[in-house]
Amino acid sequence: MTEKVKKKSTGVKDGLYKRGGNWCIRVMVNGKLVRQTIGPDKAKAQAVLDELKSRRSLYRATGEMAGLEAMFKKKDRKTFAEVAALYMEDRPHLKASTRRGYEEILKNYLLPAFGKTPIEQITEDHIARFQASVSTKVSATRTNNIMGPLRYILKVCVRRKLIVENPALNVDRLREEEPDIDPLSSGELDAVITALRPHQRPLFLCLAWTGARPDELFALRWHDVSFERNEITISKGRVRGKEGTTKTRSSNRIIYMLSIVKETLLALKQAPTVHLDGYVFLTKKGQPYDKHVDREWRTALKKAEVRHRPSYQLRHTFASICLQNGIQPTWVSKMLGHSTPQITFKHYARFIDDATAFNESRLESYIDSKTTEKRAAKLENK
Repeated sequence: MTEKVKKKSTGVKDGLYKRGGNWCIRVMVNGKLVRQTIGPDKAKAQAVLDELKSRRSLYRATGEMAGLEAMFKKKDRKTFAEVAALYMEDRPHLKASTRRGYEEILKNYLLPAFGKTPIEQITEDHIARFQASVSTKVSATRTNNIMGPLRYILKVCVRRKLIVENPALNVDRLREEEPDIDPLSSGELDAVITALRPHQRPLFLCLAWTGARPDELFALRWHDVSFERNEITISKGRVRGKEGTTKTRSSNRIIYMLSIVKETLLALKQAPTVHLDGYVFLTKKGQPYDKHVDREWRTALKKAEVRHRPSYQLRHTFASICLQNGIQPTWVSKMLGHSTPQITFKHYARFIDDATAFNESRLESYIDSKTTEKRAAKLENK
């Protein structure tokens, strides 16, 4: 009687186990123990395990590996620092300001937290705790900006099959506070413009009466200005001495040149100092602006005895003055470079409400004029 040969037990059972926030599988294939991290979804891990066991049964019956050979290849384990470096290398066309921002976020936040960690070991729990920690030090908006590159890098890792799932996917963005919109009144604006030094006045006046962002006017050149058509073409931004694209695609626009802006630019064109590259706004040393101008602005506010606000509030001042005087929000939206009028309504709704009395007065004036015309017609007919 032939005695059955018993297989030597390895003492290892197929199954699932949890490590950190991720579910992992272990399965014996051809005498080798295979472990694989799947992700936070237990059901998905079970499905992967069942599929591998099915392939193993096929292999035992037919000798065909059916894709199992890939499991025995040595994995190319990359750390977060390595994949982050590759991510940046693959994006040579990032705006200079965007690249600088990403590099600063990586250096000060992401690499200290995740740099040495193998990418497949980063879990949702790690990311949630990281976001919570960062949010105690900076604003919700800044926290979301820091989380952005982390999400993008992990998304690319999923696409390149370095990880199965993006562990940042279910870590929600923080709720951000509404932008601080604190415009100057018409009187305050006049006082501060007067308090500025003569060489500073053209830039700030044009910021106030175009609604343009500072970096857009820093990049403005004379060929972007058409005195014949009363138009200014906005197509670039200049940040820290480097030109790039505007903030958004809708920011590329042609804006109307109000008479006060036209007079200012015509006078500026006659100035003795001219830049060889044709920049419109120059510093006292004859160079284009490379950085924020809040120091000059702060000095003028103090001299005019006006409460401090950043010079970026000039953009909001333009929008509020327009809307309070009954200018159509759609026109204001185009001047500001918003992608839709809804963004303008969202940010400046209270100033549209402030225009109610003005609009009511205009309507009453129209009705009065029609009534007067009717009375005059009746008198003529008598």
